[in-house]
Amino acid sequence: MGYRVSVIIPVYNVEHYIEECLRSVSAQTMGDAIECIIVDDKGTDNSIHIAEEYVATYKDNHKVDFRIIYRERNGGLSAARNTGIKAATGEYIYFLDSDDTIVPQCIETLLHLADKYGGVDLLPALYIRDNDKMSQFGRESFPEFSDDRGLIKRSLLDYDKIPVTAANRLIRRELIIENNLFFKEGIIHEDNYWTFFLAKYVRRMAFCAEKLYYYRETPGSITKKPDIEKESYAFSTIINDCCDNIDNYEKGAQKRFILLHLLTMYANKYYHSTEDFEKIKQYFCTHNCLIEKLLLYIIFHMNLDSLTYRKAVNLIQRLYLL
Repeated sequence: MGYRVSVIIPVYNVEHYIEECLRSVSAQTMGDAIECIIVDDKGTDNSIHIAEEYVATYKDNHKVDFRIIYRERNGGLSAARNTGIKAATGEYIYFLDSDDTIVPQCIETLLHLADKYGGVDLLPALYIRDNDKMSQFGRESFPEFSDDRGLIKRSLLDYDKIPVTAANRLIRRELIIENNLFFKEGIIHEDNYWTFFLAKYVRRMAFCAEKLYYYRETPGSITKKPDIEKESYAFSTIINDCCDNIDNYEKGAQKRFILLHLLTMYANKYYHSTEDFEKIKQYFCTHNCLIEKLLLYIIFHMNLDSLTYRKAVNLIQRLYLL
């Protein structure tokens, strides 16, 4: 019997957390259906040695098949995930960040829901967090199952419907391989980029309203210390590449997704100069119509403090839901 799920864990400088992460995988109630691929992304601490020792001494009846893949050089989260995808053999892929953990019934719960509907392309679940940053997601975010292509695409591209993350979801492996849905390498916010393209291909989606994944906010993470060089490159890449790949199905949802990234880039000054930002804005305008140009004129003539930023976001959301 083949594996139902390939859990992919990229490992880079997480020596304080990696063993707890691996223990949460070995504790899965449906462990005999799982292969766990640990990708060594050439960190500088003791992370991979801790992982090696854990795998070498793992004796829980070998319910989970652990294996380690060693990259030749550090490539970042996207490259490590891509390495894991190419090595995976499971029906589904599940991304788990190496400083996070999953509850014991995580994989069993997700597979039960996937099988309930005869298989799905994608199955996101909810997070356990130390704060309420994801409190908007719940049982009303999305039906337990849908094969409504429009609803799925709109929801995946809407921050207030489905978490824009690659972790904590089952993804059918063939969907990734057949549609070349590998992660963009060399950028941060790779999940945002990936989600835009993933939304083009998902036809059957379930949503698990149970909290199965513990997200740890670690000190010094990239979300805590903005690097303007990396932010500028990431946002310009996301905006330009997404503009180049707008298709005719649910075009408004795609435009809204891109415009919100443009707004975030502007509000946080993730650019080197106003001239650089004007080039990005003009690129967006050339791919869109009058309503987008009017929106840009209104938004970028506002004094974008935190209140008006939220109003601008709400304006964009409402206009594209009409």
